[in-house]
Amino acid sequence: MSRSSAQAARSPRAREPSALVALPHDLAQLLDLTGQRALGELVPLPNPRKASAPFASVVGAARRQSLGRAKLCALLAGAVPFGSTKRGELWLYVLGEEASPSRGMVATIDPAIAAAVRPRAIPSAPRLAFRDASTFALACALDATDAAVASELRAKLPAAGVAELEGMRAALERARGLLELLTSNDAAVRRAAKSLAHRPFASPDPPDGRGKPKGKPRALALGPLVEAFFRAESAEARAVASAQRESPDRVVREAAAVIADALDDSRRPRTALARDLARRRAIALRAARAGAKPSVASSTERAKMTERLVGMVDATRSEADPLATSPAHEEALVALAELGDRSVVPALVARARTGDISAVEMLGALGDPRAVTPLIELLDREPARLRQLETAVVRALTALGDARAEGALRALLARNPMPSWREGIERGVLVREIVTALGTLRDERAGSALLEVLESRSHEYRAILPVAAWALGRIRHVPALATLDRLLASPKEPPTCEAIWAVGEIGGAQTDDEKLRARAAALLEGLAGLEPGAEMVRLTALAKTRGRLEGGRSVELRRALERALWEPAFRREETSRRRVWGLRSLEELAALRAEGENNPFFLGHEAVRHFVTRDDHRVRRAAEETFAAWGVAVPSTRRYYAVVLDALEAQGGLDALHDALRDPLGVFRHNVATHLAERADASSVRPLAEAAARLFAEPPTSAYEYDDAPSHLVAFVRALAKLNRPEGNDVLIGGLRGGNHQVRAVVAENAPDDERFVPELMAMLGDPRSFLRSRAERSLQSLGVREHTSDQPPRLLEV
Repeated sequence: MSRSSAQAARSPRAREPSALVALPHDLAQLLDLTGQRALGELVPLPNPRKASAPFASVVGAARRQSLGRAKLCALLAGAVPFGSTKRGELWLYVLGEEASPSRGMVATIDPAIAAAVRPRAIPSAPRLAFRDASTFALACALDATDAAVASELRAKLPAAGVAELEGMRAALERARGLLELLTSNDAAVRRAAKSLAHRPFASPDPPDGRGKPKGKPRALALGPLVEAFFRAESAEARAVASAQRESPDRVVREAAAVIADALDDSRRPRTALARDLARRRAIALRAARAGAKPSVASSTERAKMTERLVGMVDATRSEADPLATSPAHEEALVALAELGDRSVVPALVARARTGDISAVEMLGALGDPRAVTPLIELLDREPARLRQLETAVVRALTALGDARAEGALRALLARNPMPSWREGIERGVLVREIVTALGTLRDERAGSALLEVLESRSHEYRAILPVAAWALGRIRHVPALATLDRLLASPKEPPTCEAIWAVGEIGGAQTDDEKLRARAAALLEGLAGLEPGAEMVRLTALAKTRGRLEGGRSVELRRALERALWEPAFRREETSRRRVWGLRSLEELAALRAEGENNPFFLGHEAVRHFVTRDDHRVRRAAEETFAAWGVAVPSTRRYYAVVLDALEAQGGLDALHDALRDPLGVFRHNVATHLAERADASSVRPLAEAAARLFAEPPTSAYEYDDAPSHLVAFVRALAKLNRPEGNDVLIGGLRGGNHQVRAVVAENAPDDERFVPELMAMLGDPRSFLRSRAERSLQSLGVREHTSDQPPRLLEV
């Protein structure tokens, strides 16, 4: 024990450049402690630090023997072979993507079982699995001891759950296709290429040159690199290979070099492996193209799709408040904008003239300039008391962004003053939208009218002041600076992002007036104690007023940016606004960097992918524009609208829908979850469970415990609850036991009819938070538990 403790206290030996893979910290510690000695079920392989076989030898071994195939399959699946069992199974450490529940898991594959079925078979799925290396090490230590209590303790170790196992199984399944492409005959290459062609694909993230925190290894990029070689166009495949030449993993670097050689059209590939891979790639591309279906929809298909989308927009509109938005309604409008046919515009114009608010919204979404004049004409009608139609028209004109609407909007603002609370109720939303529209259009002739709104001390205008400040900043209205100074210094309301941004925009635009720039900078310097989003806006505004990025501010800006993007606000809506302001501020900083300057605020490729795949439309759009401004490659996302899922299923069956759940570049995947729940197929439980586990691991979107949970989280929980299978319920029970209050509330509210939920819900009755207790009580009643008490008294009672 003293020897093991002394070894554990030392840092693991440096990772030699000869190692095939840069080992993660916990695996390196385990190998240092065991050396070449067997420990229980662990029989170490020749030290992977000393493994010197090049990539060509790894591929060659996979073409000759089942053990070599098993090792290469593991590497393609993002796992490191580091040992074997006494039965000959391979132990793997999973280096999956950061969001994968199987990341850090230790599992086995048994090449002998698959090889017994047919020669050159693909290795089977994991049989033994542990959630992490520490649990695995303890299990091996217990297996190695003869103590009577060892077997009892061994049985109590936490096993890998269904989400972890499914993540590993899916990775191995995808790796099987890549293994066929690398090692099998031409017929198998064609078959694998056709199978992979229908699956979503994301190129591997290039190494960013920044070291990962201790215990957070990089995902192994060998599989995505090989898939890019066989599926991507030549230019993209070359770019991927070039980037991976800098990988910290030797096997990836060597594979990238071979692939780059195979892709070089200017000469014959130098090595036999590169020549063979080039031949296989040509076969795979021909097979994939031959099996591909036309992606361009006919005019009839587009018309039918547009009809369905119009119906979705109408169906998701709130009857109680036609101006209210919901995630489903916003998604339907986004889908219409992307997939809709503009031939429907005349019909929508006819509907709009009858006062149909949904038609007005759809005209704004489609963005057809033919709608501008009819919409402007609607503003001349006799208004209704609540101005709902006018408000919808102004929103649509804002989306269209046509300067022809400026005069009509100014006139509409003048016709709708709010001298008392009655007008505030009737016109408040309309005035806010008019102010937003004038700012969006940058109508400088509206400056005096907007300033009058900003200077108003009436209670009716209070909610509109931040928007008025933003609009005045958009037109860079210098006379507004004094009013903005008063607004930011007011002790009644905290400084808003809009007002801070307006000061920076006005001050930064006055390149010939150093006095005014200094005044704006002094105003911004005097602000303190701001929430994270406002602080990021303030620091960016200061940089704009000075016309440059100061080196000493980089650390401060980076800290403010990370807080704005990752720290949840009190409400979900506020979190969304904070992230948008953080991203927009980052976009503005791109214009201030020196030529050739590297991005000091780069968040990492995983963060880029995270933000461009959000279901929140504002955050996603801001992220795409921000990263593009910095010259960061923005990956092409795939949007799984509800209207496209039938076609996706028809093309690839349930497997295509399961792949969509795992798609790292997928948006609106909650539609897939709902679709699979309606199909009620047992094969969908494990993919849904894995996807739900990923969601459960994300932080809450708000600090306010009574705030509504994100709609996509609700969709996945309801899908698993509707299927009501033990594997899926295991993940839901894990969510109840977790620390995310939003996950616990949604699972408690949608608990399926499974008796295992009863003790978990009973325990929640002792929670001091009433919103959790009430949901647990309702679910217990629906499960038939009429009289219930908790063994754990509420925390307030204990105090």
